[in-house]
Amino acid sequence: MNNQITFYTIALTLVGCCYGNVVLPRDNELLPGCGGYMFVDDEVVIDGPFNENCIMQFETQEDRVLAFSVVDGNIKDALQLLNIHDGFGVDSPMLKVENQIGHEVSRKNKPRVLYTKSSEAIVQFTKTSHSNMKLKIQKAVDCPLGIGDNTQCGRVVDDVSCYCATFTGRTFTDQTMFCLDKKMKLAIFENRTEEENVQATWPGTAGAYYTSMTDARREGTWVWESSMTVLKAGDYTNWFPGRPSYVANNVEDCMLYGGSYLQFWGDINCATLARAICEAQP
Repeated sequence: MNNQITFYTIALTLVGCCYGNVVLPRDNELLPGCGGYMFVDDEVVIDGPFNENCIMQFETQEDRVLAFSVVDGNIKDALQLLNIHDGFGVDSPMLKVENQIGHEVSRKNKPRVLYTKSSEAIVQFTKTSHSNMKLKIQKAVDCPLGIGDNTQCGRVVDDVSCYCATFTGRTFTDQTMFCLDKKMKLAIFENRTEEENVQATWPGTAGAYYTSMTDARREGTWVWESSMTVLKAGDYTNWFPGRPSYVANNVEDCMLYGGSYLQFWGDINCATLARAICEAQP
């Protein structure tokens, strides 16, 4: 890594407040006595006032990216006060609103977020800010426009995850492998809000979509196979009335939504060809 920075005690004074994942000091070769280094394991928030020419360095997991936003504010306005460089070095490309990927299906009316292409970034303050602007930095997954032919992706649930629909019909096993080949997993619906966001983006009216739920390992024990989480009493479900089937030795061992089950979950033979939802979490 080039251009390493020390997280001096004075940096806490200059930044005002930092919370999240802060690591040990490093030598500051860019601007002694100003700025700092943070490793972003989940998210960190820093607030002003910020001093002109201060430089802060952020890093996350190697196969993830960084997401920058302003709490209760607009990142576009913040760019009047700072530059965000995609990489360690003030000569690295700057993030610009107009250069971000525009997903057709991402959440509408959400606060603007800027994403790096690498796991490292530098924030360079170009003007002194006396405001209480809070800059939020999150670990996120990269989210392309698609993951192959006849697919569509977007940040449809939150700012850090990615969901992709594949409109090509495959068996449950083949859809599982398709997602894995794209470094994703068949979707898990942990709550109603998550599912409603996904279904609002890709409704099942045009076809049914596989998720990762199956009871193929043990009849009647439904498991989110992508996380190997057993569905327990009290967990979120959205079964179609009368489903799943409790007939002994039935072959309807995989769950999907849509099709004849409308917006609900239904159980079906895992050899059935259906669409699927893949997801990636940070």
